[in-house]
Amino acid sequence: MYKCTECQAEYNDCPDFCDCGNDTFEEVYEEVYEEEYYEEPVRPVRRPVKPKRVLSPEEIEEMEEEAADKKKAMITMGIFLLIALVVICLPPYPKKKIDQVKEKAAVAKVKLPDVNSYWDNTLPAAFRKGDPDSQLPLLNENFSSISTDLRSYLVLIGEEFSSQWNANLVDGSGECKIQFTINKDGIIENKKMIAKSRNESLDNSVLLLLSQITNLNLPPADYKGERIILAFKIDEKSGSKVYYPQYKRRK
Repeated sequence: MYKCTECQAEYNDCPDFCDCGNDTFEEVYEEVYEEEYYEEPVRPVRRPVKPKRVLSPEEIEEMEEEAADKKKAMITMGIFLLIALVVICLPPYPKKKIDQVKEKAAVAKVKLPDVNSYWDNTLPAAFRKGDPDSQLPLLNENFSSISTDLRSYLVLIGEEFSSQWNANLVDGSGECKIQFTINKDGIIENKKMIAKSRNESLDNSVLLLLSQITNLNLPPADYKGERIILAFKIDEKSGSKVYYPQYKRRK
C-alpha cells in the first residue's frame, strides 16, 4: 500500500500522481508484532526523469542564426534611439539666425544709395574751410545748455533711428557716425556719413537707414537748424546702440 506524502491518501498500487497533484508516495507496511521489529526507511517514489532531447547540428545552427538576427535587430534599434536622442537634445536652429539670413537675402535685393552721395571722406564739416555746412553750428557742442523741449526732441530722434536700424544685418562690430539737419517742416537735409567704420556691413546698414528716414516730427521753436551728429555702435559685449557723441569746439 502506498500513501501520498502530501494529503496522506492511500493507494494499493503506486500511481503516477495523487488526486492532489503530488507525485511522491511512501510505501506503508503492515504492522508485524514481533519481538524485534525492523522498520525499513521510507524511500520516496518519483516518476522517472525524461531524458533530454539531443538537438541536431541543423537545429543548433538555426538557433545560432536566430540569436545573431536578434542581436543585429537590437543593435539597429539602439542606433536609431541614440540618433533620436541626439536630435531631441540638440537645441533648435535659432529663429533669430533664420530671420537674419532672410533679412540679408532681402536687403541684398535692395539697391543701396550711392555711397559717395552720403559719405564725406574728409574731416567733419565744422573743421573744414569752404564747406557750406561748416558755417552751421553743431548742436552736439551745446547739449549742456539746450532747452528741455529740444532735449526731448533729440531723444525722440534717437529712438526713431534706433528702432528702425536693423542691427541684425551687421556682421562683427564697429562704429560709424552720420550728420544731418532738420528744416522747419521736419524734413531731414544735408545728411551724410562723416565717420566710416571698418565694417562694411555696418556702414551699409546705416546708409540704408539714412536713405529710408526722410522726415521727422516738427522741431521745437528753439531749434535753429544746427547740425546733429548721431553715432551707431555695435559690439559683442554691449550689443548695438545709437547715441549723440559730444564735441568740443576747436580753438
